[in-house]
Amino acid sequence: MTLADLAPVIAATWPPASTRAAGAFTVAEGAGGGQRVSAARLADPAATDASEADIDAALAALADLGQPPLFMVLDHQAPLDARLAGRGLTLRDETQAMVMPAADLAAPPPPVTCFSTWPPLAIQAEIWAAGGIGPGRLAVMDRAKGPKMSFFGRTDDKPAGTAFAAIHDGVAMLHALEVLPAHRRKGLAATMMRAAADWARGAGAGTVAVLVTSGNRPARGLYASLGFRSVGQYHYRSQTP
Repeated sequence: MTLADLAPVIAATWPPASTRAAGAFTVAEGAGGGQRVSAARLADPAATDASEADIDAALAALADLGQPPLFMVLDHQAPLDARLAGRGLTLRDETQAMVMPAADLAAPPPPVTCFSTWPPLAIQAEIWAAGGIGPGRLAVMDRAKGPKMSFFGRTDDKPAGTAFAAIHDGVAMLHALEVLPAHRRKGLAATMMRAAADWARGAGAGTVAVLVTSGNRPARGLYASLGFRSVGQYHYRSQTP
C-alpha cells in the first residue's frame, strides 16, 4: 500500500461538507472541520504536478468558498510542491500515514475499559472538546458514509478517552484519538486502538490506518510500538498565518 492508495480512504473516512472540481484539483469545503477537509488536492492521487492554470483555478474556488489558500501535497508530488512554494505558500504540518493488518492489532478490550457506540455519547463530545476537537469535526464524523464507530475509553472508573473510526475499501482509518491528560500513560490509547481494530476486523476491514503529525512523538511512538509502519507522508502548503 502507498500513500496514493490511502488517499481515497482519507477522503472517504474524514469527508468535507462538499467538493468541487477546479482544473486538476478537487477543492473541499471545510465548514469548520479543519485543514484536512478544507484543502485543495490533486484529483488523481497518483499525479505529481498540475499546471499554473490549474493552481489558479483551485485558488479561485477556495476564495469562492471563503477559504484561504490551502493545498494538501503528497510526498511524491514534489513538482507540485515546488510550484506552490514558488507562489509563497509555506509548508506546514508534515503528517505520517501508517498502516498495519487489522488481525495483528485486534483484541477485545478488558471489561469496562472501552465501549463501541454510535452515535457518540455526550461525554465523548466533552472529551473531544477538551482536546480541541469541536462541533465542526464532529460534523465530519456524522458525514462519513459506510461502516463507522466511536470508542469510549475509561480508566480508574472515570471517562478518559474517545476515538472515531470509519471504513472505506477494506481499510479502517482511526481519527480523533483523544485521551484526557490526567489519564495518559496508563495504556488506554493502546487498548482503544486494539478495540477499534477488533471492531474493524469484524466489519470486514483487513487493514487499520492512522495519520499522525511528524512532531507528535508520543503518538508516533505508540503506533510504532503497536506495529504500524509508515507508507508515506503528506503536508500542507498555505499562506503564512
